[in-house]
Amino acid sequence: MHYQKFLWTAICAMAILSCDTQQKQETEVPVLTPTTTEDINVLKEGGPYNVTYNIDHPADDGRIEASVTPKGWIDDINTETPGIVSFNASANESEEIREASMEVTYIYTGGEPQSFSVRIVQEAADGTDDPDNPDDPDNPDDPDNPSDAPFTITVTDITYSTADITIVPDDLSMPFIVWVDEASEINGLDDDALFTEDITIMESTAAGMGQSLQGYIDMIVKHGEQNRKQSKLNPSTEYAVWCYGIDNSGSYPERTTSIARETFTTDAPTVTDNSITLEVEVTGNTFSAVATPYTNDKYYNLNWNSESTLQNSGFTDGTAAERCFEFEYDYMSQYLAFMPVTSWANVKQGPATTSSTFKKEDTYYVFAYFINVDDATADGDIYIKKIEYDGENATVLDAPGASFLRASLTDKKVERPMP
Repeated sequence: MHYQKFLWTAICAMAILSCDTQQKQETEVPVLTPTTTEDINVLKEGGPYNVTYNIDHPADDGRIEASVTPKGWIDDINTETPGIVSFNASANESEEIREASMEVTYIYTGGEPQSFSVRIVQEAADGTDDPDNPDDPDNPDDPDNPSDAPFTITVTDITYSTADITIVPDDLSMPFIVWVDEASEINGLDDDALFTEDITIMESTAAGMGQSLQGYIDMIVKHGEQNRKQSKLNPSTEYAVWCYGIDNSGSYPERTTSIARETFTTDAPTVTDNSITLEVEVTGNTFSAVATPYTNDKYYNLNWNSESTLQNSGFTDGTAAERCFEFEYDYMSQYLAFMPVTSWANVKQGPATTSSTFKKEDTYYVFAYFINVDDATADGDIYIKKIEYDGENATVLDAPGASFLRASLTDKKVERPMP
């Protein structure tokens, strides 16, 4: 259930609840809280940086404004992303450290504006840092260098769709959170901005599950050394692993360490002209399949099926490739009038992955084929792998393929038998 509210009292108590709710609404005014609580140290080369904040009980017409004093070397201030004020600092070509102050203000109807300021310090052209800032990450006298996150991240055995990830915290009892995503999603985000983005995603996920934010974090928090084979990765893609300590005991989660980060790039399978390269890996009772088409311009269908499903659905004649296609075509063609081929999640462009978990002893098939978007027919060969699973072990085999010409299937309809 998404975003549902429940009544906690009987109808006879509604008057009391009404009074309590009215009083609560009167006291729940917006509260602007900075989450960037330290100076922002800018490299001499300049570049993009962020100031982050949180707003409790936001007003419907509330807006964020930001200004910098003195002006001149900070521009492109952007307040459109909730929780983040981004800006760009130009390169410092002088031999002097320069400073600025950014004021972030929350404005809404019916209340006084709220604001906070952040000090921005840029090193000189010769690399001289702010001598008064003990938290400067380049200050050799700082015993608690914030750039030294208390984790060791190791990534090994990288393939086109999987990687072995090991995370060892310095303090094995410390609660922490781990994330994996494409590196492009976090490039340019400092620790505060990245944590704010993570919190936003966690809040949305928790709401979708009907959970509180704290309850969701309790589900995903880690302790001690963590080892995992990460699957469902796309080939030839740079990924990032990051983790940080977290305190979930208060009214709102707090990050307790700087963020440790490690990047890696998945392998790229060899691509054959005018075809789709299909590779399958099995880890325990889970398989991952990666399809790499020779071009990113053409749509193709990447999916999987099982022999028992095909048999139970009446697809018993022909090769596995033919029957897997007929099952797909039968289903998709029923919805073409209002659901175009390109709207299906299994219809891809460019390198893509699919995966699933073996539920029972069976023969499984993973397949891919270029698809005609106007009528869901196959446009060329069907590339297919066969996985034999005996309940404990799995073996990946090549399966006989099939070639379908568009003209031979334009009028083909496969009727699904009644259950």
